[in-house]
Amino acid sequence: MTFRSASRTVPMPHSVRAKRSQAGVALIAAMMILALVATLAIAAMETTTRDQQVAGVQMRGRVAFQAAEAGLATALASLDGNTTPTLVAADIGVVGDYPQGQPRYQLDPAAATPVENLGAIPAPGMSLNINGSGPTFQLRMWRIHVEGSEPRGMTSRVEAAAAALWGN
Repeated sequence: MTFRSASRTVPMPHSVRAKRSQAGVALIAAMMILALVATLAIAAMETTTRDQQVAGVQMRGRVAFQAAEAGLATALASLDGNTTPTLVAADIGVVGDYPQGQPRYQLDPAAATPVENLGAIPAPGMSLNINGSGPTFQLRMWRIHVEGSEPRGMTSRVEAAAAALWGN
């Protein structure tokens, strides 16, 4: 490109030509970088949201499992060897700690026999024969199935076999 003056033609300096050909390139580069940063921010936000959802599901699973464990501990505490272990469905925890509702435990409704008598075996080394008579001890064994649940529908099942010393 050239400039014309009244007397002669003057060539345009190279730097002016380069500036004109680069006009708008900085804007396009800035827009591309902005789009890339926005894409990365959206991806990070979605990852964080998914991580929170997964953590919530895991927490609800742990609460349901802990409720089942509490029910199992309650059933085992009622085990005395002489009677069948019992478990009455109950809520656990403090109401204020669970705004969605309290976790609960109960005998497992999916088990055919939630409390099963596995029989009795002699307790080795526990025969107290004094003068030919005395109590005979046995271990009475039970299988107990307990279900724990949390208010939003997560459940956990626990099964345990336990024995109680019983003398007759």
